[in-house]
Amino acid sequence: MKNVEHIAPGFQWAEPLRGQYLNIEFVGSDLQITGLSPTYKAQESPCDLIHQVKINPEQIAKGQKTGTQSPEVCFANADTDRKLIDFVRRFGPVVAQECSILIDKEADEPYLPSRLIAHQNMQELRNEQAIYRAALGLVMQLGQQDYDSLSGQQLMKTIAANIKDWPRQWEREKSLRGFEPAWKLTAESLERIESLSLLPPDALPDELSGRIVTCELLNAFRSIVFPNPLEMHSSIKFGIRPLLYSILRRQFIYPRGFAICANTECRNFFNIERSGQNFCSTECSLRHRQRIYWQEQGKKLRNKRAAKRRKTRKKSIS
Repeated sequence: MKNVEHIAPGFQWAEPLRGQYLNIEFVGSDLQITGLSPTYKAQESPCDLIHQVKINPEQIAKGQKTGTQSPEVCFANADTDRKLIDFVRRFGPVVAQECSILIDKEADEPYLPSRLIAHQNMQELRNEQAIYRAALGLVMQLGQQDYDSLSGQQLMKTIAANIKDWPRQWEREKSLRGFEPAWKLTAESLERIESLSLLPPDALPDELSGRIVTCELLNAFRSIVFPNPLEMHSSIKFGIRPLLYSILRRQFIYPRGFAICANTECRNFFNIERSGQNFCSTECSLRHRQRIYWQEQGKKLRNKRAAKRRKTRKKSIS
């Protein structure tokens, strides 16, 4: 019997220069991200987005409470600049304005990995997070039995409002590459998304409009197979957005357990680790229960205190 080793090379933008994460510096209002071209020799790299997506459900299936969320959930929840920077520090640029490769010509070892240097505009990063959060929310809505048309319409409006820059970004990447990028949002798709976002919530049957918008987004990033790691990495040289939408495609076709925190002051996505889980953390569960208790019992307690104070005043006057 032969022993067959299954090698999964992973898929990541870069490896850290040192330590666990990529280097981040501010250059004006942009982020400059620096890392090493991935060699895929290191196993279970924290910067390997696909590996991190893979291990999260495996750990949950084994009954392990990880306390961490998968990368696509982290990006959807990154509603502050600090969270966005932390995400980029770990996984690389989402949409790079430019990317260069720096080869150390003085290195003694000719096969040392070269450096990757990319620039990520912060406003583009914020827009991408808004689109992805809305798209993940729409996918979750489509996976439920009772589709909320009003909520779905709001999510589609968010997507339509922030996706308008994709054609310009495609032209920019084409100019930098010297050939057409593998992804593309056509003018027809953009127009279709915008028109569907403006329709009344009940204009089409059930969730059809949300399903169409989701498919238009996912079809902008077609599935591709690669003959070698070099060509594979080239597909994400200008940002890991194609990887994020490949994860979203899998979630759309094969839904797996994630939900939105029931704490109305949180509403973050989270990976479900146990049956009946409604909150992303024990802290959110506690805050929600405390707030509900105060709403239900607080008025009675306040009335009792007020009555006690009035009674005390009457006694003091008499």
